[in-house]
Amino acid sequence: MADQIGWAKILATALISSLFIAAIAEPIKAFIQRHLKRNVLRGALYKEIVNNFRALHGQVEVAKHDIQMKDGIGRRFAMSYKRLALDLAQKDAAAYYSLGLDEVDWIELLYRDFEHVINGSFDNNDQHLGSAEIAADSVLTNLKNRHLSKRLMFKVSPPWAKEYFRENLPRASYLFPASTLGEKLHRRYDQLQYRLWQLGNKRRK
Repeated sequence: MADQIGWAKILATALISSLFIAAIAEPIKAFIQRHLKRNVLRGALYKEIVNNFRALHGQVEVAKHDIQMKDGIGRRFAMSYKRLALDLAQKDAAAYYSLGLDEVDWIELLYRDFEHVINGSFDNNDQHLGSAEIAADSVLTNLKNRHLSKRLMFKVSPPWAKEYFRENLPRASYLFPASTLGEKLHRRYDQLQYRLWQLGNKRRK
């Protein structure tokens, strides 16, 4: 009888322990899965943005050096433009909005700028080219002002894009004055990073 009570206690303890572990493990597992899904989704969006940037920037540079290429800049950009990652992300609202409303808003605004180059109405080719250049430059502006993650953008970017960002980010403008200590520290860090980039460029040359 004593042995039966002892075994019953052991089994009850094991059952309680397993239930307790499951109660802790499942939320942790769900959190890790959501975090991984968020990272995959975010990385796909950034890759798509940098590829769209490459296509648009290339069209802008060609049109700036060949007056005949100003005509049809939106049509040519449309042939390379993609928004598959954005469309798929928006279908998974929970993962998409876990990026944070600020980042989501800036990402969507960037895509709207891209699409305005394709679908917008313009008085002439010069105005169309100006809009395309602003849309391409907005990628730099978003990185400079930390609306997009500079770290992630560099992580997913091919070598040509990293080189372009290192060369041109220091020239991009901040949208607002540094009004808080945190913002001032961020900009001090930016200045240090830009100096390191310049030193790295000199060594490579």
